[in-house]
Amino acid sequence: MTENTQQTDQYEEYLPFNAINEFMRDDYRLTILHEVITHLDDAQPEQQKEISKLISQYIKIPGFRKSNLAPAPMKAKNAVALFQQSSAFSSKIVETWTSLHPNLKETVWNVLTEKGWEPAPIDIDRTVLPGFQLHWPKADTFEVINIAVRKLQPDLSETDDDISLMAVWIGNRLPYDLFIDETPGEKETK
Repeated sequence: MTENTQQTDQYEEYLPFNAINEFMRDDYRLTILHEVITHLDDAQPEQQKEISKLISQYIKIPGFRKSNLAPAPMKAKNAVALFQQSSAFSSKIVETWTSLHPNLKETVWNVLTEKGWEPAPIDIDRTVLPGFQLHWPKADTFEVINIAVRKLQPDLSETDDDISLMAVWIGNRLPYDLFIDETPGEKETK
């Protein structure tokens, strides 16, 4: 078990929420940060407060005594390092992002439930979970999930990357072992 891996029981290992960075392209990470920071006023008051506090506390933007007063693109660009390093910040950003996409959130939750993932209830705050589970069912690649979501919501405006991020967050799993061969007899899903 590595330093960044937490074990909460003898069967499940978890990675901290900022481990999501290993699976995100740099441009998409910046897109998510920009979207959340730009639309922070549309988020729940508690989410606004927590994200603003973390930005104020940990992000320094040249030319601004108070980081929260900087324009959204500057805050987003300067928040990348914090998103990569802080499990608390990355989880708050992704949780807030999911709340900005309620239709996608519900659709992905339904798809994952139909596939037997047993995701946590749709309305819980996932930032309180211990981190991401490591097991990702091999049959449920991002492409398979994207197709299933688009079949249920053909007019969906979100991108395939958005669907994939929502699947990671709602399913509370990183595709950590998706490309690792399983030993014979090991179950495809838990």
